[in-house]
Amino acid sequence: MKTTAHERGLALVCALTLMLATMVIGVAVVRGAFVLLASARNERDREVAQAAAEAALRDAEHDITGTAAVPAERAAHFGPAGGHAFADDCGSGADDLGLCRARSPPAWQTLDLTDAENPALVPYGRFTGAALPVGRGALSARLPAYVIERVSPAGATAQMGSFYRVTAIGFGTRTSTRVVLQSLVRLPPPAGGHGGGHAGGHGHGSAGGNDSDEEHDDGNDDAHGHGDGDLLPARPQERRLPAGRIGWREIANWDELHARARP
Repeated sequence: MKTTAHERGLALVCALTLMLATMVIGVAVVRGAFVLLASARNERDREVAQAAAEAALRDAEHDITGTAAVPAERAAHFGPAGGHAFADDCGSGADDLGLCRARSPPAWQTLDLTDAENPALVPYGRFTGAALPVGRGALSARLPAYVIERVSPAGATAQMGSFYRVTAIGFGTRTSTRVVLQSLVRLPPPAGGHGGGHAGGHGHGSAGGNDSDEEHDDGNDDAHGHGDGDLLPARPQERRLPAGRIGWREIANWDELHARARP
């Protein structure tokens, strides 16, 4: 009888141990599932924020290059003669909203891009009339916004046109999820100006502009070897800059840069 009681006690201990191990494994599986679910949700939310920021970049580029919806007063600020509208503390008026002069530290670092009440931010569609549904379901929680800085890249000349740095912020389904994107936009000189490039010329390149400020030279075509003379020398690389967006990047550490730049 003693042996039987001992065996029964050992069986109970084994059963409890197996039950505890099963519970631990079950809890680990459930926790792992919740972690994966949260990760997928965060990734989806980030994709929503990135799409919103990209939409704001395109909206700002249409603001710069001009569309039928952009008021004439606003369009006049972009181009060779519009530099006076860009202020150190960024414009907040009806037609100069979000226009900033390049300085150090730059406006995209000092401005609080997350503040919906910031008077220097341009909300999506403010000048282009574009609409973007927000605030419900899987949509962005808030409209994206942007600021535009007039910059002078190293090596840039007046013949290349004007250059603008656009910084846009987009939000996910939660305002705590945000993505900051930045692009460099080139606006070629007006038609008839030195350099020959203008938006909407022959349809080459992006944003409806020429992909270069090419000049046509008296029948000598160096690309096809036409003409009786020697081949023309290759055009400088600066003439091959596209109109519209030249490049873009994500500012993944914007929060840190903003915290450092604040007075």
